[in-house]
Amino acid sequence: MRLGRRVSHPDGKTGADIMASEREFPPVLDGHEDFITALPAQKRDFLEESDRGHVDLPRARRGGLGGAFVSIWLSNERAEQNAVGYAIQELHDYLRICDRSDGQVRVVRTVAELDQALAEGAFAGILHFEGADPISYSLKELRVFYEAGLRSLGLVWSRPTIFGYGVMFRGPQPTAGLTEAGFRLVEECGRLGILLDVSHLNPAGFWDLVRVIDRPFVATHSCVKAISPHVRNLDDDQIKAIAEHDGTIGVTFANAFLRPDMDRHNDDTPLELVLAHFEHIINLVGDRHVSIGSDYDGTEVPRALKDAAHLPVLLRAFKHRGWSDDRLERICYGNFRRVLAAVWRQ
Repeated sequence: MRLGRRVSHPDGKTGADIMASEREFPPVLDGHEDFITALPAQKRDFLEESDRGHVDLPRARRGGLGGAFVSIWLSNERAEQNAVGYAIQELHDYLRICDRSDGQVRVVRTVAELDQALAEGAFAGILHFEGADPISYSLKELRVFYEAGLRSLGLVWSRPTIFGYGVMFRGPQPTAGLTEAGFRLVEECGRLGILLDVSHLNPAGFWDLVRVIDRPFVATHSCVKAISPHVRNLDDDQIKAIAEHDGTIGVTFANAFLRPDMDRHNDDTPLELVLAHFEHIINLVGDRHVSIGSDYDGTEVPRALKDAAHLPVLLRAFKHRGWSDDRLERICYGNFRRVLAAVWRQ
């Protein structure tokens, strides 16, 4: 079964535009998914449907999930032991899925490849490092990973590194920002055309980045601090700064980030609360700067959005709000696509 059909688009429409015309909703390009980490732990195969976890190819297709930023994430132990080796292993795991999929799962490195994958109904995977731990002070690994397909990078995860400091889930928050190596990493990512993600970056590092960056950047999976005071969420000034750089924010489905009480285990999180985070960003900076960043397979999510097959539940809620088709296209994939087109080397 395919999400769409093979098409050409001489009229200038993107593959996602064509695909959207054939379905109830536009395809979703999800800003953050952790299935590469989850698959071996849960002993499941991305190409086969499972009742465990959140994402596999059959459920993605049922839910209209056209692609995602595929997160390469390392635990603290792995990051300390052999960050490069474990990152290569996770990249290899995704490439093996692509090899076994007969073209149904892909790595996309350009916007043209993204459009083609969506048009042909293939899962479009954007390789993303959730933390730059596999990169050394010299930055020499960055070019190698770029050639292997890396196109998006979170400067840090929630721990201190040679590049800066993440928001800590426990204990005191670091007050220092980007290091000298961190500033060089920002510059080199700009030269190569690698998108930068601030989701786990601490406030001091965030504002250091804002002061030096001259291109769009994103928060692939964050929520609104005005609704939920979680340390990982963005305050209004940060949301405005992302918008001023023409970036976008992937609203995550993490219960802890959605809920005012930050209860990660309560999957009774109402859909209205999820919508409130989208609406806050739209009311503050417009619908050009909000996207979907589920964090599927990396967090505990609302029961209503319990896996990728349930994405239409959210999109129908958008429609019931009276939101236009153009707004839905921007939120589902258009905003991320616009940012990628501005940052990636084509």
